[in-house]
Amino acid sequence: MGSRLINKVLWVSAILILWGCASQTMGPPREGKLLITPEKVVIEPGLLKNPIKFNGSGFGAKEMVVVEMVVPPGVEMKGVKKGEDVGLAYATCDEAGNFEVSMAPTATLNWLFRTEWSPILAPDLKQAKPLPPGKYEIRATGVDTGVTAKAYLEVQAPQAGK
Repeated sequence: MGSRLINKVLWVSAILILWGCASQTMGPPREGKLLITPEKVVIEPGLLKNPIKFNGSGFGAKEMVVVEMVVPPGVEMKGVKKGEDVGLAYATCDEAGNFEVSMAPTATLNWLFRTEWSPILAPDLKQAKPLPPGKYEIRATGVDTGVTAKAYLEVQAPQAGK
């Protein structure tokens, strides 16, 4: 009789554990919001003085958020394998789950200008291969909650004569 009771308790426990796990993962994924300022850019030196800014909401309190660019097919990034995204910025949210962060100059140089670096680690803009014009998906992901948000950055061609 004792072993039957133990078996019942084990079965009920297993069912409750599975139900608890399923209820945590079966809901629709939460989505945050992401704004990019400016939404349209020309790859030019002014981006180093006035960097692109990312504002997000809907993430966890005090959560770390990683902002990445999804590298589209046909666009190559030095040191990055095909199918990998590139990190543009990271931030820690406030108590309300909001963040604001600007791209660091090194991220701008590496991923937008796609510059080469000299042996003394100075950017060599003469060898830069700026991102081609197009719309690029930018994704923010909360490290703890997995909340994601996306927006698009439009890279425009420089105007002739400028």
